[in-house]
Amino acid sequence: MSAKKRLGSVFQSIADMAANSVDSPLPPADLDYITSARAAVLEQSPKGGRYVLWAVVVFFVVTVLWASWAELDEFARGEGKVIPSQYVQVVQNLEGGILAELYVREGERVARGEKLLRIDDTQFASSLREAGVTLAQWELKSMRLRAESNGEAFKPEIKKDWPQFLVDQELAYYQSRQQELAGNKEIYDQQLTQRKQELAELEARKEQLQRSYNLLNQELQMTRPLVSQGAISEVELLRLERQVNDLLGELEAAQLAIPRVKSSLDEAKEKLASVDIVFRREAQEELNKVTLELSRLQETSEALVDRVQRTMVISPVAGTVKQLLVKTIGGVIQPGMDIVEIVPSEEIMLVEARVRPADIGYLHPGQKAKVKFSAYDFSVMGGLDGEVVHISPDTIQDEDGDSFYLVRIETSRTFIGPGGRELPIIPGMTVSVDILTGKKTILDYLLKPILKTKQLAMSER
Repeated sequence: MSAKKRLGSVFQSIADMAANSVDSPLPPADLDYITSARAAVLEQSPKGGRYVLWAVVVFFVVTVLWASWAELDEFARGEGKVIPSQYVQVVQNLEGGILAELYVREGERVARGEKLLRIDDTQFASSLREAGVTLAQWELKSMRLRAESNGEAFKPEIKKDWPQFLVDQELAYYQSRQQELAGNKEIYDQQLTQRKQELAELEARKEQLQRSYNLLNQELQMTRPLVSQGAISEVELLRLERQVNDLLGELEAAQLAIPRVKSSLDEAKEKLASVDIVFRREAQEELNKVTLELSRLQETSEALVDRVQRTMVISPVAGTVKQLLVKTIGGVIQPGMDIVEIVPSEEIMLVEARVRPADIGYLHPGQKAKVKFSAYDFSVMGGLDGEVVHISPDTIQDEDGDSFYLVRIETSRTFIGPGGRELPIIPGMTVSVDILTGKKTILDYLLKPILKTKQLAMSER
């Protein structure tokens, strides 16, 4: 039966009661049938009593109307505690070392990125400096080789942390290499000049031998007729023939030497031209090797920088220092060991509450809730508004064997207090939680026992 129908039946009952309780005047025709006592009562009945009765009826009707419309919040209640929105953060150090400085104490609040402690970095800093010098040396070498391979002047872009002696050393080596290159070019240039001179001498000798051969051969041709005439002896003729043959041999030798000298000349030209090419090619090949080594050294240097930076241990989150596991200055921190425990304190705080299984059917994520803290007076400080974000899928039993559902509520603030006061809320605080499950009218509360009794009436075995 709906509330309106129940309200209508109540009003009808009230009207019937009023009609039966108030004596209305009788029609004149009915006065003949009543007794004298009844007539006397009717004549003496006061009007004020009827007004009071009607006032009571009106008050009752208004009360019922108010009870049917006035609504009350319906809550599911639970008890629990505040938990951090993140797990406790355990700070470690990969390499370990010797504790040099400690900046925080247990219970102290820290910001994200704040210094917690410092590990002695002497060993890592020394390795980093050595790696820096080596890296600068290879970078300068790379710049020099790049200039040599491109045929450019070596003008290094000096960084402020580079040792000057490395720059001077590389510049001196560059100048030495340039002098060596110039010396090689000069050698090949001299060879080229020598070959040109040899070629010129051979060509001049060839021309001279050719003229001598022509003259001597002409003399030989003129002498032969004289031998038959007896004017010149045969011995003189043989001497001329031998001289002609010797000149011819020298002439042929000169002619054969000219191509060989020309070949040497071309070879000298090629060598002179290839000096720069070979120099640049060798510089490029060495540059490729240096680039690979430089890449490896940069990775090593970055790893060392990371090691040195990790000697300054910082907080990964904002929160409260729960525990310092190393407190002795000069104490040894083993690689990977736990150093500091931090309880996060983010802008969102979670409340974990226990709710009875009888109430779980009315709960779902997204419902509003009011969180009250036992550490603060609710009538003075108030509570925090929250929202249900998680309900455990099954019941959980405690040590006493009581079953409950675990409900997590997310609050919008991590502090409480009216009038600008900000009292902190920290993990571990006990709370009571009222989860809004719906609304009911006062009339529903009043009629609930009656309706429940009616539903159960005459249904038992």
